Amino acid sequence: MRLHPIFFEPEVHSSIFLLTNIIGSIFIRLIIHSWPLSLFWSIFYIILILLINHALAAGRYYLPIKNLRDQTVIVTGAASGIGRVSALSFAKLGARVIIGIRGQERAEKIAKQLSKESNNGTVIGYDLDLSSLENVKKFAEKIDHVDILLNNAGTMPETYSETVDGIEQQFATNYIGHFYLTQLLLPLLTNGRVVNVSSLVHHAVPSTGIDYSFSKLKNKYDHIQAYAFSKIAQIYHASELTRRYGIKAYSLHPGTVMNTNLNIHKSVMERFILLLLSAVGKTVEQGAMTSLYCALSNDAKPGHFHSNCQVRRASKLALDARRAEECWNESEKLINEKIKS
Repeated sequence: MRLHPIFFEPEVHSSIFLLTNIIGSIFIRLIIHSWPLSLFWSIFYIILILLINHALAAGRYYLPIKNLRDQTVIVTGAASGIGRVSALSFAKLGARVIIGIRGQERAEKIAKQLSKESNNGTVIGYDLDLSSLENVKKFAEKIDHVDILLNNAGTMPETYSETVDGIEQQFATNYIGHFYLTQLLLPLLTNGRVVNVSSLVHHAVPSTGIDYSFSKLKNKYDHIQAYAFSKIAQIYHASELTRRYGIKAYSLHPGTVMNTNLNIHKSVMERFILLLLSAVGKTVEQGAMTSLYCALSNDAKPGHFHSNCQVRRASKLALDARRAEECWNESEKLINEKIKS
């Protein structure tokens, strides 16, 4: 019997370790009716547990040393989180980094900050709203060269909404916008890499597959399922890019990173719970490792799903070549319909 892929993730190892120690401590307290350690050794024990837990949650490290001078890297959603960390890392390696962020003034401001933090690296900020096909096209028209495209931006609203193009918000922002951007940049990507930030949440997609009409979710919106639809689509996109065009395309799970903009829509109670969960999650720097690994390492495998800086087994549904082709065709059909209208 094969273990579910989630059991190989660092945050799961960390959770099991932490939970085991908590339960063990309670059990010891109940058996001997007192805590056997002195105050000094109790503090030492807690610090040791936290250090081991932190190391388990961090997972594998990938420290890029490549010289990216004369290379152009595009990063979407670089205002904060793993996108910002990734853009900064590329700039420090000498790349010309173009960041796509909503609002031209905001994009330029963050680009200046990243340039300063990277010791005067070259960072350019352009307005990019992935929920608008027209805006995506305007962004693509500004690009004259690209070696690495990191499709990182994402959103996770808890209520149903549609974009200006009439597409479900999460599917449009997390996937369709990136699909369209990649299509527009294809002539420049023949020798480049495309990296899609997906998620283990793609395992939550039901066996029936993606509901491209979102008809059921309109009446009873499940934001987790909508998010899962967009993330499995990113896996399909990467595998089809490699199959159709021979492009080095990768999809990945960054890890459980709590300090991201995905959590801005959460309630106060949910944010408190997420704060507690951060004890078994990754920092944004650690969460960016697999993105950098897929973008730069020769050990990353084109067309495959990655996590913890190595190839991971995606869900059976995500590995279905017929579904991947269907997703590509439905995406092209949707975009063409919206552009015409």
